[in-house]
Amino acid sequence: MKSTILRSGVALACALGLAACGGGSGDLYLQGGVQGVTKDGLVLQNNGGHDTAVVVDSTGRYSSFTFADRISTDDEFNITVKAVPSNVEKCEVRNGHSHANYYTIQQVAVVCTIKVHKLTVTVNGLTKPGLVLVNGADRVPVNANATTADMAPVYEDAAYGMDVLTQPQGQT
Repeated sequence: MKSTILRSGVALACALGLAACGGGSGDLYLQGGVQGVTKDGLVLQNNGGHDTAVVVDSTGRYSSFTFADRISTDDEFNITVKAVPSNVEKCEVRNGHSHANYYTIQQVAVVCTIKVHKLTVTVNGLTKPGLVLVNGADRVPVNANATTADMAPVYEDAAYGMDVLTQPQGQT
C-alpha cells in the first residue's frame, strides 16, 4: 500500500513537472535586438535561409527582429548578416549561433557601425589668429594663414552645421 501511494505521488510529481515546462509544441520565435542602424536595409538570415528584414524604429537608435519561422527547442540556429543599409560599414552578430531554448533565443544581438567621414573646412583669407569654428560640441581653433581646418568626423547621413564661434582678431 505504501509503495502504491509513493509511486502515485512520484507519477503525479513528474506530470506536474512536465506540465510546468509548458507542454506546448516547443516552437520558439528566434528574436533579438539591433543597435546602430538608422535606416532600413539590414537583412538577417538564419541557417542560410529564412531571411528577415529589420525595420528601423522611429528614433533610429534601437530596433528588434523576429524571424517568422519558429524553431524547435534544441534546434541549431546560426544568424548571419545578409545585407546592410547603405550607411553602415559593418554589422556583427553576437550570440547568433547556438541551440534554441528560452534563454538563447533572447540573447541574440546585432551591433552595426555606421560609416564615418572626415569633415574638413576650407578657410580663405585668414590672416589673423583667434578664429574658432564649431560643429555641435566640437570646437576647433584655426591658426592664422591656415587654408583648412579638420573637425571631428561625422556619421554618414547625420546632421552637422558649421558656425563661427569666435571671430579672428581684426577680421570677420
